[in-house]
Amino acid sequence: MSADESPWAKGGLRIARAAFEAAKADAVRGYAEDAEACGYLRGPASDALYADEAVLLENLASKLHRIDPVTYFRSARTFFAFNEKKFDDAVRRSKGEGRPVKVLYHSHLDAGAYFSPTDRAVMSLGEPPAVEGGAITLGPGPSYALAYLVLSVRAAGVDDARLFVWDGRDFAPSEFTVEP
Repeated sequence: MSADESPWAKGGLRIARAAFEAAKADAVRGYAEDAEACGYLRGPASDALYADEAVLLENLASKLHRIDPVTYFRSARTFFAFNEKKFDDAVRRSKGEGRPVKVLYHSHLDAGAYFSPTDRAVMSLGEPPAVEGGAITLGPGPSYALAYLVLSVRAAGVDDARLFVWDGRDFAPSEFTVEP
């Protein structure tokens, strides 16, 4: 689905407070477990720029790290990975229900709300670093026409949240609002 068919992928979203608070609570829960949280926001197709529901995903990064610590050199504290088949199924099912997935979110622990080099590489279908601090290669663009929300969470709670969209070359910041 292209950004033309998915206006939310261009940014400027309105997020229902309940959905935003659920994503924040997920980030705080993840912080307590020393893991980045991840999930998605969806909303009515009839209001393309509105997301009113948060759905949590399991971060599989630590499991992958235990299985193959060379390839998956980061744990869930600094990386997120989810079951891509389940996410793809959710995207298809949500579209069929008239409530498309509009935003993929994740948290950063004790770090800012920015789209990291690894985030940029993985989400654009490029090459993430092979070692900590290694070079990345951006890919041709995301698999899904979505916006991307990053939440910064620290011991005191979520202190920042920023939205990013694919501009055809890279991920750029976008405005969003939280509504009652």
